This record gives sequence, C-alpha cells and structure tokens, in this order.
Amino acid sequence: MSVKHNFRKLLLVTTSCAFFAACADTSISSPGAENPGTPPGDGGNPPPAGQTIDLIPAGGCGTGSIRETSVTNGDITINACEITGNITTNTTIAPNAGVIITGPTFVGTDDGATGGSGARATLSIGAGATLFGAAGSDYIVVTRGSRIEAQGTADAPVIFTSRTDVEGSVGENDKGLWGGLVLNGRAPINACTDATAVGGSADCEKSGEGSSGLFGGADAADSSGILNYVQVRFAGFKVNNEDELNGIAFQGVGSGTQVDYVQVHNNSDDGVEMFGGTVDLRHLVLTGNDDDSMDYTDGWRGRAQFVLVRQGPSGDQGFEFDNRGGNDTANNLEPRSNPMISNFTLIGNRNGSGSNDSDQGMLIREGTAGRLYNGIVADFGDDCIDIDQDATFARIGAATDPLDIQSVVLDCVNNFDESTGDPVDLSDWFLSRPNNAVINNTLNGVFSGPAEQAVTAFDVNGADSWFEDVDYIGAFADDEIAASNWASGWTYNLFEDAGCPEGTTESAETINGARVCQITGNITSDLRLTRGNMYELIGPVFVGVDRGPDPASPLPSGIEATLTVDPGVTVFGSAGSDYIVVTRGSQLRSNGTASSPVIFTARTDIEGTAGVNTKGQWGGLVLNGRAPINACTDATATGGTVDCEKSGEGSSGLFGGATADDTSGSITYTQVRFAGFKVNNEDELNGIAFQGVGSGTFVDYVQVHNNSDDGVEMFGGAVDLRHLVLTGNDDDSMDYTDGWRGRAQYVIVVQGASGDQGFEFDNRGGNDTANNLTPRSNPMISNFTLIGNRNGSGSNDSDQGMLIREGTAGQLYNGLVVNFGDDCIDVDQQATFDRIGAASDFLDIQSVALDCVNNFDESAGETPAGFANLEAWFLSRPNNTEYTNSLTGFAFFSGGTGVVPGSAETALISTDVNALDTWFEPAGYVGAVEDASDTWYQGWTFVPAQQ
Repeated sequence: MSVKHNFRKLLLVTTSCAFFAACADTSISSPGAENPGTPPGDGGNPPPAGQTIDLIPAGGCGTGSIRETSVTNGDITINACEITGNITTNTTIAPNAGVIITGPTFVGTDDGATGGSGARATLSIGAGATLFGAAGSDYIVVTRGSRIEAQGTADAPVIFTSRTDVEGSVGENDKGLWGGLVLNGRAPINACTDATAVGGSADCEKSGEGSSGLFGGADAADSSGILNYVQVRFAGFKVNNEDELNGIAFQGVGSGTQVDYVQVHNNSDDGVEMFGGTVDLRHLVLTGNDDDSMDYTDGWRGRAQFVLVRQGPSGDQGFEFDNRGGNDTANNLEPRSNPMISNFTLIGNRNGSGSNDSDQGMLIREGTAGRLYNGIVADFGDDCIDIDQDATFARIGAATDPLDIQSVVLDCVNNFDESTGDPVDLSDWFLSRPNNAVINNTLNGVFSGPAEQAVTAFDVNGADSWFEDVDYIGAFADDEIAASNWASGWTYNLFEDAGCPEGTTESAETINGARVCQITGNITSDLRLTRGNMYELIGPVFVGVDRGPDPASPLPSGIEATLTVDPGVTVFGSAGSDYIVVTRGSQLRSNGTASSPVIFTARTDIEGTAGVNTKGQWGGLVLNGRAPINACTDATATGGTVDCEKSGEGSSGLFGGATADDTSGSITYTQVRFAGFKVNNEDELNGIAFQGVGSGTFVDYVQVHNNSDDGVEMFGGAVDLRHLVLTGNDDDSMDYTDGWRGRAQYVIVVQGASGDQGFEFDNRGGNDTANNLTPRSNPMISNFTLIGNRNGSGSNDSDQGMLIREGTAGQLYNGLVVNFGDDCIDVDQQATFDRIGAASDFLDIQSVALDCVNNFDESAGETPAGFANLEAWFLSRPNNTEYTNSLTGFAFFSGGTGVVPGSAETALISTDVNALDTWFEPAGYVGAVEDASDTWYQGWTFVPAQQ
C-alpha cells in the first residue's frame, strides 16, 4: 500500500496539510501542535511497514539539477526529489518538496578568490522544503562565487535533516546521521595554506573541513546567499579524528550573506563555526549540539545578535572563540578575530538529564579579540567563563581590536576558571566592567526572570547601528513568553507543552483558550507555576506547614516549601475561601516583570464581569514570618521574643518570632485585585497581609486594587517595601500595627469611593497599656502621594489621609496628602502624642504638604505638648506646608486626580532621607512621582477600563 504521507505535519507540526496539494489516502497523524518540528520518531507514529512515503509535490520537484528518485530502506520506500554531484546551473527546489542529498553535493565549482575560474550557480530552496541525507558523506557545499537561497518562513521553515528523521525513527539523542551544510566565501581570513601569503589578501586561502574545498579572499562584503528560517538537524558526521562536519560551517563567508532565524539541533560537532570572514547572524538557536554550540577561528570579524544556546548532555562549550591556535605566533595572526555579539543566553546542562560536569559557558582563547554584550550564562557544570593564552589576555584593554565584556551575568558551578599563571585575575577584571555580575539566576526556561531583568543593558545600537536597539540582556525581550517570541513556531523541539505542573490538577475547564490548573490544600514541596496556564485556587492553599518561630529550632512537624510564580502568570480564586497563606519557614516568589506582571485576581475579573466597584471576590495573600511582633497571644510572653506569637486573620495560622531579617520570599511586579473577603464582622482578609514578615523578604512594584479590607497591612515584623500602588481599596490602603519597624519608599494611594484612611498607623490598640507595647511600631516612610476621593466619582466626605494613633512612632517624609473629604491628618491617643519629640522611637513628619477639606483633625484634649494644636506642631517641622495642589496627568480612575506633580509640588523642599538611612534611594522631591517623565507606576499596574 502506498501512503501519501503528510510530511509537513510530521517534520514541522502545523495545523495545515501543506506538503501536497492533496493529502488523501492514509495520513499519519500529527503528534501535536505544541512542539513544532517533532518527527514521528520523537512522539509521533512512523509509517506502517511495507509502505511508501511520497515526497514529490504535485507540481514536480522544481527546475535545474534536480530529479525524481526512489530509495528503499528496509520496509520503507521514499519517493522524493534528489540533488547530487556538481550543480553547475541555477536550480530551484519547489516549496514543500522532499529532497534526498546523495553524496557530496557542490553548488557550483570553485570560482576562486577573485572570480572567473569556475562555474557559478544558485541553489534556491522554497519554503517548507526538506532536504535530507542518509550518511556522513551526504552534505552540501556552496563554493566560492555561488549561492544558496534557502528562504523559509516562520510557518514553513526550510529543513535540512537525516533520512531517519523523515522515516520517523530518529532518537532524541541521535547525532551525526548525515553531513551538514558548508558555505565557502571570499571574505578575509588569517589562516593561509600558503605560508608566504598575507592574511586578508586574495592570496590567503584555506582548504575547508570534510574535503569541502577552498575558501578565503579579500572581499569582506562577499555574498554566499540567504539562510532565512532554516533548521539543520542531526548532522555533523565525523570524517576522521581531526575532521568533523559542523551543522553549518561559514568558511570565509562575507557580510553580504543574509543569515537570520537559523537553528542547528543535535549536531555531533559544532553547531555553527565561522572560519574567518565577516558574516553577520541574527536569531540563532543552537540546541543539543556536541563539541561547541558556537565556534569561531581564523579571524572572524562579523556580528551576531539574539543567540540562544541550550547545551545537550554531552556538549562542551557554549561559545568557543579563537583567533588562530597553534602557538604564540599563530595566536597573533591578522586580521584578528574581533566580532561583536549581543543578546545571548547560554544555558548549560548542569540541571539537565545529562548532568554534564565538564561543559563551559564561554572559552575565549588563542589571541582573539571581541566584544560580548548583554548576555546570560547559566547552569554550566564547569565554568561560566575561561580565558586562555597570554595573547588573549593582551587584548583586554587593547587600543585596537580589544577584548571587552559588559552587561553579562553568570551563574555556574564555577563562574570563573582562574588558572595558575593567568596574567589577569579573571573575576576581578570581569566584575570591574560595567553591569557585569554574578547572580542566582531566575531563568524561566530560556526566558529572563527578575534577576536578569534588573541588569542595565549595554547600548549596542549606539556602538553599531547594525544591532537592533534593545534595553535588555539575554536573547529574549522581557515580555516574550513561550507562546509568543521570536523563536516560537519555526524551531524544532524548543518549547514543549509541559502541561499542568506537578502539584496541580488539570481542570476540565479552559478560560479564553488557556488550560486551567487547580491548586488546593497544603503545598508540601516546591511548586512552580509556569507560564502558558491559568491557575485556580480551590479553598485555602497553605504553602508549607508552620515551622515555628525559631529557625534554629524548627518544629519537627513543619515542612518548608516554596511557591514560585513565573512572569505573566494569573492565579485566581472564585470565593472568599480561596486564598494563599505562606507559613513560617516557607516562601512565595512572585517573579513578575514590568512587561509581564504576576496577577492574583478573581474569576469575575478574568471572565470580564468585574466592575469598577467590584471587591471581595476572593481571599487574598497572607505571608507569615518569624520577625518580632508586640502582640503576644500568651499574655506572659515578652514582645519580640520567640515566645511572642499571634494567630493571623482568616484562620491563617501563627506568626512572629525573634528573627528581624527573616525571609518569606520575594514579590515583584505583582498585582492583587478584587480580594479581601469578609470572613465575619471582625475578620476580613487584606489584599496582602504581612504578618511578622522580616526584612529578608523582597517587596518591590506591588499593586493592590479594589480590596474590600485594607490594601496592605503589616502586623509587626520588619519587612521593607518599595514602589507600592494602592488603588480603590476599602477600609485603609496602607495599615500597620503590632510593632512594624520596616521602611517604605514610593507609595501611591488613590482612594476609592468607599475607602477610609489612606494611611492607618498603630502600635497596638485596645488601651493605654496596649498602646505602649514593645517593640513599638516605628517605620520610616518616604516619597508618598495620598489622593482622596473628594474629587472622584465617589464624593467620599469621610475619608482621611493619615490616621496616626494607638502609640505608634514613625518618621514620615516627602509626602503629598490631597483631596480627602474629611482630614489630611489625625493623631489620636496620648500614647501617640507622647512620641512627638521623644528621645527614642519618636514620631516625626517633615517635607509633607496637605490639601484636604480639613487639613487637621483638632480633637478636644489631643494636643502635642508645647503646641497650641496639631497644626502648630505640624507647621513647626521642617518644610511642612498647607498648599493648593496642582497634581495632573495620569489618574487611575476616570475623573480622578492625577499623580504627576505640577508647579506647586515642584516648589516644595524635600528631606534628604538617603542621608538618614542609605536603604532609601536618593530622591530630591516630594511625593511618589518626580515629574511627567517618571513613569515607574505605569505599564505593569492595573487601570480600570474607563481610564
């Protein structure tokens, strides 16, 4: 029986039957659309025995030196097109054709370094064509003066692969099943076969690997054609111990050659190697290759941008870069290798199935120069970077042809190979260059996480306009995800559909086409919520089991776990009983980015039915820590000790201890929307409750929107917060009690229609004795803008800007409090007034401007000692004022007041808070926003639809 085989569905999994005009007869089913390029031998079904695979398009093979043929391998017969021998006339391969490469196939005959001595030809390959060889002797060489034009598309790349791949029997780790692709050009090289020739001249030629002929010349702009949307798979046959074919060898190839969107997968030698020349490359994917993924020698002086290396289990170097090896004289041959490479991500196999302990990220040696910018090197089992030979070290800081590395981060077993006798301390030099760092990587697969995205990028476009202008390091932009990035769709086996992570359960429901993974009960082992799914909370979800107040003596019944949430992930709840509690000793790592924030929200929100005043649709987030508190359930316990614990709101468990620098994880670029379910009249969940949370917890760029109780509340502890946006919340936007002694900078409060206080600050309420519990609340807060609802749609006449009470201390600097319908500031209880001017744990306010219906709540009997009233004390402090605000610009609610300072705000005098505590960033202005160009609060935050 003959099978009209749906070849494109097997080699490049798509939704169409594009290989033939007709895909009738028996068609082998696709292994799934989530893993483009997966052949039947790697997840699909091979053709039935004794049948025929027909790969000749209905319109024929093409034109020129191409013919139809038939080959049989065991029980499988393939009818295909064929190229072989010398192609000396222009030849076109039809789109979607299957083409057998038989033996060494040369495009043209060598036309020499200057032309006129050979037959020139062009091999044009249509989109979707697949060319395949059966042995190491099956390969393609493009000779000098000739061209290859392989012009695939994102939907139909040109594929060079092995016959076993076509037959469906290729294995996951198969390599070296056919030869590869060689391009010979006339661009300058430094390795001359004739020892009397001058490097870079027309007389400097070299014989290529695998008997591929001569290359080299003096034409830096020479063109060998086009490689666009191309895959090379399972190639790299070993000719002998010294001679092995690369996936693609660029031998003296010039800058007139176009190379963009190219992948080399599972090659048995290097993925790509440049032997001199000046060829430029963009969007390069190198996966699973042996030896080196990207290699150069012989004086390559090209450029590359957007390079991804994912090392296989037996690979050597991600990058291996030489000038020319052999001895000190060879190391200094001219023209010297001096490429510029930017935006690369090199990922080793340290954490992979191969457990390769000898692979290196970058081996830079044998006299090369070069400039490497905006890179990530992670998870190599040996070193991230190794520089060898004195001739290479001599390029560091050289006036011409220098070696430089900037905006590159490392995270490997050994970040540096510090060899005895090296003339330079490699780590000292590397870390002295701008924006280089050693980090704990936060990669999500091949995509950057918060640690990588925090690195300042080198302006590579400013250095050379050929490079695209980017503001990030690594191969992928911060907002690219597996479902949408420059490598998706056309690459082979790069982005697999991992399904719901272990520890979650797949729901029968999908939302907006996305899979829903459910989380419930206790998370007792590390769980990572990866992109591509939505995650539903089913009831209370506890991360870990409480390890108790003392990390030195944890409870034996406790369990530590970490919940990691990747950028762009949405987690939702459907009811007030759906919430997350992070227990003592465990961590939440909410790793959002500016372009892909993490979102915790309600089902009504993702279904599009949440309104401008929707609140309390699910629970919220609770973090329990071991930092000191002053509210002890045991009345005999001393505040701030391990015996002082408290039970959290909403049955969220115990918190408190004596470890001020305790960590509960990190929360960055994260939104919490429509939460705050009311458990009962006394117990209502906050958007985020920081309960005894320590200063080791990292909190930056967090928004809480439309919570039915407080936006954020600190119950004791010492957690610090930056870039906090609190919009539309009921009760109080920012609240603390129980002895919070942390810091906060850049806080925006935009009060909702039914909100109470912008700030509500307590030590511990109840009575005068409770008001004086220690450790006393004593935070420092700077650069805040609190905007009430007086001018908003709610016309709220009872909201207050700042209610400071119940014995708290604290220092409030550089703030704007405007448009509250009641008071800007109210100080209550004698224990609080006692803190004004106190020798320790004092209450102070400086560089704060007020503009409300009533700027002060002057209650009878509540007067600071030595002052006629609250107003008199307030205005006696440096740079405080009552004024008429001129805030404009970006407003979170339609019709509301903007957050951008006007002339009235820019005239205010700020307090140098950085001089008081270096944790604070220097900010010589009053309020959370400096001017119209300061947009830190935009892009990653949620803004209601009517904005």
